Amino acid sequence: MNTNIILDHEPVADGGWLVRALLKIEGETRTTDGDRAPLNLSLVLDRSGSMGGGKLAAVKKAAALLVQRLDPSDTLSVIAYDDEVTVIASPSTGADQPNLVSAIHSIHTGGTTNLSGGWLQGRQFVSDHAREGSVNRILLLTDGHANVGITAPDKLIGLCRNAATEGITTTTIGFGADYDEDLLTAMADAGGGGAYYIEEPDQAPAVFEEELAGLLSIAAQNVRVAITVADAAESCRVLHSYPSSSEGELLTLELGDLYAREPRPVLAEFLMKPAEDGSELEEMDVGTMVVTGDVLTADGGVEQQTITIPIRLSPVEGGIAVPEVRRELILLEAVEEREKALKARAAGEFAEARRGLAKLSERMAAFDPDDAVLREEASDLRRMVASLHDDVVNESDKKYMRYRARYSSRGRHEAVQSISRDVWDEKRNALDSDDDDAV
Repeated sequence: MNTNIILDHEPVADGGWLVRALLKIEGETRTTDGDRAPLNLSLVLDRSGSMGGGKLAAVKKAAALLVQRLDPSDTLSVIAYDDEVTVIASPSTGADQPNLVSAIHSIHTGGTTNLSGGWLQGRQFVSDHAREGSVNRILLLTDGHANVGITAPDKLIGLCRNAATEGITTTTIGFGADYDEDLLTAMADAGGGGAYYIEEPDQAPAVFEEELAGLLSIAAQNVRVAITVADAAESCRVLHSYPSSSEGELLTLELGDLYAREPRPVLAEFLMKPAEDGSELEEMDVGTMVVTGDVLTADGGVEQQTITIPIRLSPVEGGIAVPEVRRELILLEAVEEREKALKARAAGEFAEARRGLAKLSERMAAFDPDDAVLREEASDLRRMVASLHDDVVNESDKKYMRYRARYSSRGRHEAVQSISRDVWDEKRNALDSDDDDAV
């Protein structure tokens, strides 16, 4: 792992300072496909009655796409469940699964939803075939309406959390505007994986392509950032919304997997006390960030790495505004503005919801017109403005806004951009073209 920290600061009214520390964590890029970590995956597919029609068709199409894009040496198992759990394919490599795509397409809808049974079978398969240096993940494709087996949300979330402590992560992919976003997002958070939302069946291939691209470029797992503040700091807050825990004055953030193609940022604000004698401060201790992670090595092993970063500031009169820090700030403002808009929408205050989104969209577009991420984000905010009308209450827009906010709040702006509504068609057409070429 490589780390870099950038400081931005400005004076506050009482003589102290507001210090923003932007930490960027990067994984080392693999130079060849042979350098990547082997995958040990279990696809767990919901075939219950609530998945009928377009939902199950999308699940099967996406699952088949994943099978076709795996390396023959990767290990994969496939499970389908309704009230019963059926093993479509036991864990094996590609050479031993020649008819897997056909088997996936033969899955049909059934009865009630034993989500826990399907997930537990997937965990068992992944656990049995885990080896040092492999990426061990359960991919759960469902609408989340568990009604058989373990159904209590806290217990389902606990299953994912326990598996993550053993190196088995869980990604959830929710289907349809009625999917249980609270449950599936919490399961993914506890399980250290991603949480995706598929609004329309044709969006499934693009989501799977995004997840697979991340899996193929994993550079480190179980990445954490521990933050302590110096005595001169009154308080500290982290603007990104990673899962966190605190013990005394130690705040620990759980970043999960680190992808070589996608740096992970952590933006923290420290409020510094003024000097006791009112004098100018030449240099101050702000705090410390400690980054730890299980780094995947070139020889297929795992090496735990720890990087300690002391944060020290030499204040400049009037402060310094660093463009890269301010860019992250405005992207995080979009997260907050979406959440405000959702609350205003729920209260029937549609004009207020539209006003905030529109203003931020203008600011974002003007910040750096050449920045593709900002440009796409501004476009998406304008699209949300158009959707918020008094006579239209669109549940899919609500879920989409929460989905965008979740990924952006964890610094995954490029990932959000790659599967945003503006590019669904372009991404899907490219994938379909690749499939045609392979025939």
